[in-house]
Amino acid sequence: MRGRTVLIGGLMLALGALCACAVLGGGFLAYRFLPPLLAATPTPTASAIRTPTARPPVSSTSTPRPTATAAPPSPSPPTPSPLPGPTMLLRIAIPVEGVVAMAPAPDGRLALFARNGQSGFLDVRTGELREGPTAPEAVEELVFSPDGRAFALRTASEIRLWDIPGARTRFTLALEEQVRRIAFSPQGTLLLVGGADTLSGYFVETGRRAFAFDLYDAADQFVMTPDERLIFQMTERASDLEVWDARTGEWWGSLEFEPLTAIALSPDGRLLVAAENEMRPMEEGYEAPFPARIALWAITIRPEQQEVERRLAQELDLVPELEYGKFPLPLKALAFTPDGRRIIGLADWVGEGDMSGRLYVWDAASGRMIGRAVLPPRPWKMALMEEGRSVAVLIGGGFFATEVRIYELPER
Repeated sequence: MRGRTVLIGGLMLALGALCACAVLGGGFLAYRFLPPLLAATPTPTASAIRTPTARPPVSSTSTPRPTATAAPPSPSPPTPSPLPGPTMLLRIAIPVEGVVAMAPAPDGRLALFARNGQSGFLDVRTGELREGPTAPEAVEELVFSPDGRAFALRTASEIRLWDIPGARTRFTLALEEQVRRIAFSPQGTLLLVGGADTLSGYFVETGRRAFAFDLYDAADQFVMTPDERLIFQMTERASDLEVWDARTGEWWGSLEFEPLTAIALSPDGRLLVAAENEMRPMEEGYEAPFPARIALWAITIRPEQQEVERRLAQELDLVPELEYGKFPLPLKALAFTPDGRRIIGLADWVGEGDMSGRLYVWDAASGRMIGRAVLPPRPWKMALMEEGRSVAVLIGGGFFATEVRIYELPER
């Protein structure tokens, strides 16, 4: 009898221990996995803008083109925790098909090119989108000259500079390496071509090469001083900002930063804004970029010494928008408004999870954030419109954009 009592007691103790383990294990799992699962499903705020009917997927044999019908935009994702800066006003959102390039046109419209070369012109005030001519092949980049008398198209095989008044091709450049970006110089005398190994400049009237620099790393972004003397060249995720002299063809050295993701130069060339990141270790040895800062630097150029001095002028407001299981937002593009008073920044999520982007506006004098918008997933590019009163953003996924959004820029 005593043995039976001991046996029953032992069984009861074992059962109690198993229950305790189950409770503790369940608590750990709930702590680890339930917060994202129980998070409230985002609900669009009430708005007069209705969600458009979903478009069928574009097949590999179909002909993508900007749609000529203005349809209501998809609603913006809900804003997370409050941050500096009022919400920016969304003026209009236009669904498009297969758009890969955009640029402000001289007449005030937004020029769009689809991946098959079909062009469209968007009136940013009314939302009217009209089809334009078709390029010989798929366009990857489009830029207009400062005076609006020419534009350059980049395809996978060539760069073509088109004279608008003469309705003719001025010159064509065959690509000998992968090109990351093209741009006109501030005075419009040169077409700048940044590649994986070379940064070159070509006279826009003749196509003759003015200079070519053998790079230490790819020209992912670059800016030129207003006098067209110096070029600041950035490689994404690299720490050094290279300085090149376009007149002498000499390298002046590097400006050291944390790894860079975006740069821009003020219209007068006196201020450089730079977005810096740092790589921090995450779980299982993975490293992710965390915004270090976005700062304005006063630039002093000393040609005799071939030196560029920089002085920290202002740090811009930036609160890393971290959420559960996500990474911070890296800045992928920066720009000054033509008057130099405001700075625009486009940010994108990295890693898995919510892919919503952000659009920021800062006051250049104080560094204060004066506007902010939550964007739909995967913003691609931005372009300032209407002399800095609005900004266009390409939204999409995969290899082409599916929507163009126009936001009003706030005043100071």
